[in-house]
Amino acid sequence: MTAATTTMLFMEPWPPEPSPNNDSIIPSSSNSASDKTNASSQKAYERPYLRGQPTPAFPETTNFTNTAHTVTVHPARAQRDTFTLDKHGFAFPSFPSDSLSQDVLASIRNGEKEVVEERYYPIVEAFVKKETGATRVVIFDHTYRKRDPEVDMEKKENAYKRGQPATVVHCDQSPWGAERRVHRHLGTEAERLLKGRCQIVNVWRPLNGPIYDWPLAVMDYQTLSPSHIHPTNLYSKDEELMGQTVGINHSPEQRWYYLEEQTPDEAILVKIWDNKQDVAKLCAHCSFQHPDFRKAEAPRESIEVRCLVFYEGDVED
Repeated sequence: MTAATTTMLFMEPWPPEPSPNNDSIIPSSSNSASDKTNASSQKAYERPYLRGQPTPAFPETTNFTNTAHTVTVHPARAQRDTFTLDKHGFAFPSFPSDSLSQDVLASIRNGEKEVVEERYYPIVEAFVKKETGATRVVIFDHTYRKRDPEVDMEKKENAYKRGQPATVVHCDQSPWGAERRVHRHLGTEAERLLKGRCQIVNVWRPLNGPIYDWPLAVMDYQTLSPSHIHPTNLYSKDEELMGQTVGINHSPEQRWYYLEEQTPDEAILVKIWDNKQDVAKLCAHCSFQHPDFRKAEAPRESIEVRCLVFYEGDVED
């Protein structure tokens, strides 16, 4: 299969954050709607933000726009074994073919969270340990997605709608947001674990396939400039800071890949965060419409499982 030329949504050009170390990013408090200024003429840095719902005090839900850019996405299957989390920020391992029984699949589709946690999470935990060499994996969330044929994806109506394929280039957590996750889910163990190597890795796989409808594209970290990475505050409403995601600026130097005709027994490991130096720190990713398959027979279904990954041998007690 040849490379696909498509369009993706990227954060509008945004000035780099004035931080000496992108591994330790402190949330900015100046994100109210009244602080919005033209990015090109800012005297003081303003962090981009998203707000879940407008309020009288904060009527704006964001202070930036997303813009469409033409992107070439390269097929990865012929060289799938050459991609690694440490170098590229993603990998394409095979997943156990017997890991998705019909009853577990039904539970995923029906939103039976407790069943999924009991039956599917242990399989993913063992899989991540095997693929990464980690000593401990803590799964904190998963998302089931199925494209709704009634949603006009070309109009990007679902840009931030959780149940639909994500159409905005992003990374789920900033370093600050990731460390916050460690504290949230590991409690009193967090400080000790953060002294060693920690990661967040998503395990993404289709539930039907082969996938032609809105496959997942991943960007080679080696082609991503630090100046194009923008921590973005997430507010539920008003000034209640819920977390921090990452927006990405476009550059023609960025190189994208996808696993063409991906099946349910093939996974994509997507690195969200890594506190180790001199390795890929994250993987920008996004779903895209392949121009050769605009009338795919079946809407894409997928599940992504979000994992805190620890290497406790690196921790000094």
